[in-house]
Amino acid sequence: MGEKWYAKLVNKIARSYHDVIVVIDHDRLGRLAELRTALAGAFALHDYKGELSLRRFLRENASRRMLIFKPPEHGHLPYDVESRSDVISWQLAEVFPKLHPAALADLPEEQYQRLYEVYEQREQMLRPLDVEETKAVLIEWLDGTAAHARRGESHSADEARPCTHEDGDVKCRCQALVREIEGLLACRPVDWRAVAPLWGELSYCYCQAGTKPPEIDALDQKISEAFAEYIRTCYCKLFYEGYLTRPATVDKVLHFLAYQPAAKKALICMDGMGFQEWCCLRRYLTSHGLHRFDVVAVFALLPTLTRTSRRALFCGLPAPEGHLDEEKGFLRFVRQKWPDGERRSAWIFTNTNLRWRDEYLSFDYLAMSCNLVDNLAHAAVGVQDSKEPMQTNLLVELDRSGFADTVQRLLEVGYRVYVTADHGSVWCRGNGHQASKWLVEEKARRALLFPNKILAKDFAEGKDVLVYENGYLFGDAVAIFPVGREMFAPAGEAGISHGGIHPEEAIVPFIEVQG
Repeated sequence: MGEKWYAKLVNKIARSYHDVIVVIDHDRLGRLAELRTALAGAFALHDYKGELSLRRFLRENASRRMLIFKPPEHGHLPYDVESRSDVISWQLAEVFPKLHPAALADLPEEQYQRLYEVYEQREQMLRPLDVEETKAVLIEWLDGTAAHARRGESHSADEARPCTHEDGDVKCRCQALVREIEGLLACRPVDWRAVAPLWGELSYCYCQAGTKPPEIDALDQKISEAFAEYIRTCYCKLFYEGYLTRPATVDKVLHFLAYQPAAKKALICMDGMGFQEWCCLRRYLTSHGLHRFDVVAVFALLPTLTRTSRRALFCGLPAPEGHLDEEKGFLRFVRQKWPDGERRSAWIFTNTNLRWRDEYLSFDYLAMSCNLVDNLAHAAVGVQDSKEPMQTNLLVELDRSGFADTVQRLLEVGYRVYVTADHGSVWCRGNGHQASKWLVEEKARRALLFPNKILAKDFAEGKDVLVYENGYLFGDAVAIFPVGREMFAPAGEAGISHGGIHPEEAIVPFIEVQG
């Protein structure tokens, strides 16, 4: 028999030197007998259900290495435990990255090895599958013995086989993405960190095809309305999330990186890159031999403007002091919070191009920002009802950017390389409303920031806008955001902008590029 299906998961643990390892177990894999048997010789195992039983486990196994399985919905571990542990995550998507995990939920444990052996042989011929397509290939590959088949589901392999180019691959993928997004929107609460990557891929796909599916506009309106309600009621809670396993907001990225073991780290901010633009960048990097990416979604800071969100990213603060620019903020954070930060060399290159520079090698802790995506957004012409012109130009510019060579060189000399963004962008149309520059502290096409509630409410009266207060970010100031894809500009004027609260601009990718 070849490699065990769980080898990639166990190898993540084997790379850790910590005495206590916490596994954020998204798919409850820690309950599987075969996997527990493989780990029991080296670790004392514990399924986290509460603090009392955890404390007892830690006391009783103080002389052994310990492995704690924690489902993500069980909240945070006690701080003293989490801070001295190595926290990793397990997901079936790491083992079967092109199969949909929801379709694997009821697969019997004894089928995993057989599925893995078939999957390894066929992975290169697959594209990412949705739930129904995954169920179909399970039936086909496992000779009808998968749990889905035994339950008598009627999907045949022919009905849901992955689309080929002859079948109209892009159209088929769009349909699958629409189904997945609608399914996520039907859940309560909505997982916006799952919706945003799918919506970005959907936008990328129909822009590549040059035609927008007819159901997209209604789905977009549904997303805009639901996300505005999320911003109004739940966005503020993000700032109370931990950052040991992933950053929730861009101001926590540097905090998260402080806990990632590496002698050399590089953080690259692609200003203005949402998930649609990440699809372009992923295509470009993949074509140059870089295939391994660990991607999560993080929230930008409001308003989603460079001067707000990018400063927060590089300063590690939600509302940096007025005098603290990106360079000073990054260097101060690294020296104070990163391992050996005072002794290691660090620097940030702002507004740089993506080509290789030998001076990068002079620094152990390296940051850089690039305006390519943001510049293309603001320069886009001929915008109608998508970001197709911008996407076309971005693919061209990436091909001659030299960025893949830069990333490859950093990986070759031992850097851990992370790519993220400060905000995304949306195509939008003017709503005919504009504020006097004398009355606002910040004025952008997708956001207005008034110094107090009286001025904000006076402007908002009779207009379809969102009045938003957040003392944590704005102090006494009050933000006003246009609804949906509107912007504060002459009525009917079209363009690509940012600053507001659409998922395309407010949720961005955070990627580790792996060699």
